[in-house]
Amino acid sequence: MTSIDAHRSAGTTMSLSNSPFANRLNTNYVPSDSEILEIRALLVDPTEEIARIDAQIAEMESALAQLKEKRGLLQKPIDAHRTLISPIRLIPQDVLLEIFFACLPTKHNALIDYNEAPLLLGRICRQWRSVAYSAPVLWSSIHIPPFNYLSTPPNVLLGLERIVAAWLERSATCPLSVSVFDYINSKLEKHPIILLLASVAGRLRSLALAGDVELAKPLLRLGAEDVPLLKTIRLKTPTSQRPTLDLLQIPSLEDLTLCISTSENPLSLPLPWSQLTTLRFECYGHRHSRDGGLDFDGALDVLRKCVNLEYCEIRVCSRSSQNSGLTRNSSSILLPRLHTLFLGGWHFRLEKWISDLVAPNLRSLQIREEPTGTAPPSHGCLSVDIDVNRFTSTSVHELLQAFPLISHLQLSSKASPSPEWLNDEFMGLFRSPHNFCPVLTDIHTLAPAAGFSDAAILAFIRGRMAMPTPLRRFQAHFNRPMEFDIMPELEPFISDGLQVTLKYPPPSWAFRVRDGLDGPQPFLLIK
Repeated sequence: MTSIDAHRSAGTTMSLSNSPFANRLNTNYVPSDSEILEIRALLVDPTEEIARIDAQIAEMESALAQLKEKRGLLQKPIDAHRTLISPIRLIPQDVLLEIFFACLPTKHNALIDYNEAPLLLGRICRQWRSVAYSAPVLWSSIHIPPFNYLSTPPNVLLGLERIVAAWLERSATCPLSVSVFDYINSKLEKHPIILLLASVAGRLRSLALAGDVELAKPLLRLGAEDVPLLKTIRLKTPTSQRPTLDLLQIPSLEDLTLCISTSENPLSLPLPWSQLTTLRFECYGHRHSRDGGLDFDGALDVLRKCVNLEYCEIRVCSRSSQNSGLTRNSSSILLPRLHTLFLGGWHFRLEKWISDLVAPNLRSLQIREEPTGTAPPSHGCLSVDIDVNRFTSTSVHELLQAFPLISHLQLSSKASPSPEWLNDEFMGLFRSPHNFCPVLTDIHTLAPAAGFSDAAILAFIRGRMAMPTPLRRFQAHFNRPMEFDIMPELEPFISDGLQVTLKYPPPSWAFRVRDGLDGPQPFLLIK
């Protein structure tokens, strides 16, 4: 009789904890026929025990399901009663309105979107809808997106007009901020949305228009008496169209963005130049002609006219005339309130002009293709970001001398090669005895063809770290190989917080394991 039979004759349940095959488990052992029978007999009792346990589990799960169902039936009325005393219901209406105001977008006008405020606020409950619809300030801004009136179903267009009309009605007497972007040549005689906006022109505080000039005429022809509150205008029209500019003559205008085509001298535009505090100016010749438009000397004259500017972006859209050097206005450019200045556009080169600029509060100067959009540094510091190919050796020296409070300097270039002046001698200007930019803490060169050496970088960093205002960050990109590794020499400065990033191209001999995978595969020659 085996041990298994003995257990069964005694009426006890066999446990696998004392299995005679314990030392064979989890191995590759192959049992004999007799052992297979013994193993099967060994599993009978535990298998029956599992069946009993499964039955108990099923019974408990059935009881648990019944309890959950009972709990659910009790929870529903409990939740319904708790909703009556929820804190949101007890919030005073003025506090609720403050929450609603905080839900509105801050970087653009409110969208016609039922998933965003303010339309979303009217979909929560009857009370919220009543509060939201009776608060005119919630509806004081609106962005109207472009619609193709030729392909959009008429019912959709009619629905849009109704939404805009209801939106404007809810705004009551509040000043309005409106942006309208529409398709060109929509073949409409009159634009229904433009007509709606013209009917509330007296409340317009900010207006952005982009699209067909003819359709926008009901707004562009408005005069000062029609728009007494209007302070901000953003206007962009096709280069093939010349807009009527009556709207730009209003004396209340302070913030202007203008991207238009004109055959006239841009400086003769009927604008309240001296009142502007914010200006984004891009004026082309007709159909991007090489004649007309704003040249660099004209851009400087624009600055001279806008004495109250705080923020300014000007894009040069025309070559300077050949005789401009003879007639160039060399008077000072006095901008006491200016904190941000961007000059870009046509690839002009800068000669003697920076000394004319008097801007004691300037904190961001960008002379490059496009503005970076970054916030200027704190008061007392100046960030300068320049395209090095727009400067000569003389003009870049003039720039550095004119602005001793430069704390952040970025040198960028998309053209190759970089100018000859961007070399070791240039880097030496920041060290003794010159010590240009004594408070410089960050320098970043994105001019890959920069001609300064690794030795010059090392000398530059050592010199700056010995100054009262030490360097905090140095970044440089090169299209040449590393001459020698300067990082070990900089380790003491790096341990004190200096950040150094040097990028070199990979060596031409680099082993690239995936090269050739996409090319034709060689034949395997078998002899």
